[in-house]
Amino acid sequence: MKYLKNHISVILTLFILLFSVQFSIEMYKIIEKQNQKLIENYSIVLVSQTKLKKENLQKIVKDIDSISPISPKKILDKLKDSMSSKNLSMLKIALPYFYSVKLHSLPSKSRLKKIKKSLLSMKQITRVEIFTKTYDSIYQILQILQFITYAFNIIIFFMSILLLFKQIRIWILEHEEKIKIMGYFGASYWTKSAFLYKIVLIDSFVSTSLVGLLFLYIFKNSYIKDKLVLLDVNFPNFSIVHDLGSLFIIALFLSLSIVTIVSRRMAK
Repeated sequence: MKYLKNHISVILTLFILLFSVQFSIEMYKIIEKQNQKLIENYSIVLVSQTKLKKENLQKIVKDIDSISPISPKKILDKLKDSMSSKNLSMLKIALPYFYSVKLHSLPSKSRLKKIKKSLLSMKQITRVEIFTKTYDSIYQILQILQFITYAFNIIIFFMSILLLFKQIRIWILEHEEKIKIMGYFGASYWTKSAFLYKIVLIDSFVSTSLVGLLFLYIFKNSYIKDKLVLLDVNFPNFSIVHDLGSLFIIALFLSLSIVTIVSRRMAK
């Protein structure tokens, strides 16, 4: 019963650790996709007296990815009934050029203001609209969510490591007599510690499998999928081969490292 309890303690600790790692990865995927979506949907509007070229703008602002003209057709169509064709033609000539500018990455609020200032330094540009309020609220939410997720999972990760150290130490103390007897007969370090490495190998496999089953259930759950769709959040992909393989390597590396460190320290 005690042996089983020790097994469960390590499996549960590794399960929590691996879950926090995978959860961080999935949250990173979701946030990155939302960031990309925000970049794709966000644009800066420029008003210029002359035609603009992307190359010229990139000399001033390197963040610019693309620039596309905005047709004033909608404005002119609304005025078509209230103005003569002559006045409409003159207005069309007098109208400035409107452009929609896309950025490479997601800038901060302060960076956006610098971009605006840099663009306004060009003589031909008369107005720059960066829509700060709408953009900044979404940007801040994503940044806060990312910070909370990573901070929470870092705490869990270190607590799990400490628990693993404690549990491995308990294992060695419980088998101390057995290890000493093997030492009297000239057994090497690897022979004396083989059973510990075997235990953590099994526990790493079991904990990884449990995490995999949990995430597969989450990703196939229609209720969770529907809620994410309502929130306009892209559902991340979970690869059994890649993700579970990575988790198993992490679990194995940590558990084997901790066994080696603790057993060598206690052997001195």
